[in-house]
Amino acid sequence: MNFKHILAVLLLSLCSTGAVYAAGSPINEDYTALIALGEKMLEASKASDATAFSATATEASDVAKDQGNKGNSPRLQRISTKIKMAKKAVKAGDFGLATSLTEEALAEMKKTNGKPTWGGTTPGGE
Repeated sequence: MNFKHILAVLLLSLCSTGAVYAAGSPINEDYTALIALGEKMLEASKASDATAFSATATEASDVAKDQGNKGNSPRLQRISTKIKMAKKAVKAGDFGLATSLTEEALAEMKKTNGKPTWGGTTPGGE
């Protein structure tokens, strides 16, 4: 074989190995800022304070949008959707719905990542 062909095969295999490693890596996200804002939203909704809730929800949406720009996370999309729905509920005056949506968003933020299965059908790829 030609040296150029061997070099091309070697480079392509190195590139594909890097892509496979990146695709298999779990998404590790830090939700500490969003959790703090979510707890403030929860306090404001329980106190029926629409202005404080709206201001905190807007700030939480901005933080979620900033984190979303760093990577595409399905969990972050679910969280930001619940925050937006809670903000709309407060504008409509439904603080009970806003409280439940905020609690759901907080539960989603506090979930831990499960072990990756690496293509296996059982947990741990066994």
